[in-house]
Amino acid sequence: MKKLLALLCLLTVFTCENEPLDFDSETGETDVELFGEWNLSEFNTELTTTTDFDGQIISSDLDVSSTEVDYTLNFIGNNFTTNGNYSYVVGIVVNGTEVSNEPYTIDNVSGGGAYSVNGNQMTIDGSFFEFNFQGADTSVLDGEQTTTFQISANGETLTFTQSENTTEIDPTTGAIVTISNNSTSIWTRDEGVVVTNPCDAEEATNDAAAAYNEDNTNEDLCNAYKAALQNQIAECGDDNGSLQTIIDDLGDCTTASANGTLVVTTGTLDIEFTQQTVSIDNDLITVEGTSAGGSYMIYFQVTEGDTGTDVFQNFVLTLNGTEYFPSTQGFEDFTSSTSVSTGNVLQATFFGIVESAAGADLSLTQGAVDVTY
Repeated sequence: MKKLLALLCLLTVFTCENEPLDFDSETGETDVELFGEWNLSEFNTELTTTTDFDGQIISSDLDVSSTEVDYTLNFIGNNFTTNGNYSYVVGIVVNGTEVSNEPYTIDNVSGGGAYSVNGNQMTIDGSFFEFNFQGADTSVLDGEQTTTFQISANGETLTFTQSENTTEIDPTTGAIVTISNNSTSIWTRDEGVVVTNPCDAEEATNDAAAAYNEDNTNEDLCNAYKAALQNQIAECGDDNGSLQTIIDDLGDCTTASANGTLVVTTGTLDIEFTQQTVSIDNDLITVEGTSAGGSYMIYFQVTEGDTGTDVFQNFVLTLNGTEYFPSTQGFEDFTSSTSVSTGNVLQATFFGIVESAAGADLSLTQGAVDVTY
């Protein structure tokens, strides 16, 4: 399995968690020089494994070399895409005897993901390669990983390399396993081509996001942010769907408005709380209401930003001096549903049974909240 993992680490062009790449970078602003399309030139790995089990030595050599490549890697904005085909040969020699020399071909690869760069460190969410080796499941290699890389002084060659020696002891058998791994993956592009970020739309999106975050209740700023995101998708792509997710979360950008409604029906009695006090302190919205005659009162709280079922807190309904609290008897229990609690607007509905300290029950229906704070 160790041999297979080392091979996979090469062919995905990023490292397994405990198998870091180790080499010096010759460049400074490598994040700029990365942009654009790179053509796979070759990859190769040489893996030697020596197992010492009670003095019996078993050695194996795994040699993987590309044979034909027609494969590209394209960095655009904060995303990358891959496309093409590649073939390679896997040779295995055990104790000096060749036991396998198998060719493999991967066709019609079309993938992508997100990446970020800090100096010569690259963090990748996705995979540069698809890979099959003896039917193994390689999905474990997907997800966020970090590696180092090197670009030549003329900006025309991108190299990923790995060189390491490790020793492990098998906890089951006690065998001592020593592994030596040297691997290289080389990518090139046409002479003189140094590409700056072609995704100018990303900067416009960042500006629109900053403006919207300063006033997220402004419908015009919300629509401008959505338009910038849509333009970035059109120009730069959205392989991992993160930009579309932001658009979906923004919704239709319509700012909720309130009409001062705070009502409930108990039995056949319709109660309107015309005197309303709605305040916020430390993100906690407090609602208090009193009927026109002063005989009925309501009180509850909601944490700003909380929506969904049963986010009401400390609910109390007072009728003619008797306080009623949410019932939790398991039959038609009091429940609430909050749809908006941001932008100085609170909108919710509530219903169910409330009970007094003496055990008297009331059934509430048509409870509605549509107020500003």
